[in-house]
Amino acid sequence: MKDLTIKPLSETRWESRIDALKPLRYHLADIYDALLEIYEDTNLKGSSGSSTRVEAKELADAVSKYEFVVSLVTWYNILFEVNITSKHLQDKDADLLVNSATKQLEATKSYLLSCRCDDGFQKVLVDATEVAQDLEIEPQFEKKQSRKRRKKRLFDYEAYEEPLGDPSQTFKVEFYYSVLDMAIQSVEERFHQLHSYRAIFGFLYDIHGIKNAPNSDILHDCQNLEKSLTHNGHHDIDARDLCSELKAVSRRLTKPMLKQAALCFIFEQKLQNSVPNVVIALRILLNLPVSVASGERSFSKLKLIKTYLRSTMLQQRLVGLATISIENEEASNLDLAKLVEKFASLKARKVEL
Repeated sequence: MKDLTIKPLSETRWESRIDALKPLRYHLADIYDALLEIYEDTNLKGSSGSSTRVEAKELADAVSKYEFVVSLVTWYNILFEVNITSKHLQDKDADLLVNSATKQLEATKSYLLSCRCDDGFQKVLVDATEVAQDLEIEPQFEKKQSRKRRKKRLFDYEAYEEPLGDPSQTFKVEFYYSVLDMAIQSVEERFHQLHSYRAIFGFLYDIHGIKNAPNSDILHDCQNLEKSLTHNGHHDIDARDLCSELKAVSRRLTKPMLKQAALCFIFEQKLQNSVPNVVIALRILLNLPVSVASGERSFSKLKLIKTYLRSTMLQQRLVGLATISIENEEASNLDLAKLVEKFASLKARKVEL
């Protein structure tokens, strides 16, 4: 790796797939140059300075290898696809139980599964070779010399495990497939979780259409919901009453409404005392963090507020800071000068007579 000077790309190359990897070349070149500057810095003296220079040289040698470029391209492809789905799921107005969210997860899962094959690995090698050639890195895996370790056989019919001789195959099995398997498993866990919650609360998304559905199907869904909302023999709702109440509410809705609009309609028409089971079911659904992205965004504020510097914070102050952070739009409109003046007047020790 002689010189990492980045040459300007022609307009035709901007239209190719490799242009999406251009930030990798810039970042890798900057990191390599920064590590070399640390290694060549003569002001770093003493034991700590020498160890810092040695570590910088080792890191510079590591990032200038073809294996690192291939791993970088692999992670870039995975995270680029996951980032699209993640932004969609993190939208504060997104509903995670609707079909759009599950379709996004399904598309990400299909892409990751399509990459876990020989053709997908070859495409990564093509992109990594382009990046390596621009950075003047030899596009070839280094063959590592390691001592062959024989595993003791417990039975005579067991064969010895022969290690992979091709370094590219070793990298594919030990790194590429391993990373993809972890990504696929993470997506499948989230996908399965959304399906399980949708199977329980999905029928509440279209209360207007319940009037045309068979009573047996609605009762079956209500019984599943009652079972899910049962703890120590206590039921939050009654399945049969919920079925009758949903039928009554669906006849009064003039058009399809979202779950939040349906709940507001019930309160506007003052039906909350007549359909208590529907109100309880909708309130539970609206407060599920797994069903609405805004709930998850609210819970994620806790990590930003209660840091190790605020480890002695009491509950009252934590609740106050969390409320300000969650409702930051409302908090930004407050007049701090008047609030400080009011606080000072209440806490003033000397009162003028």
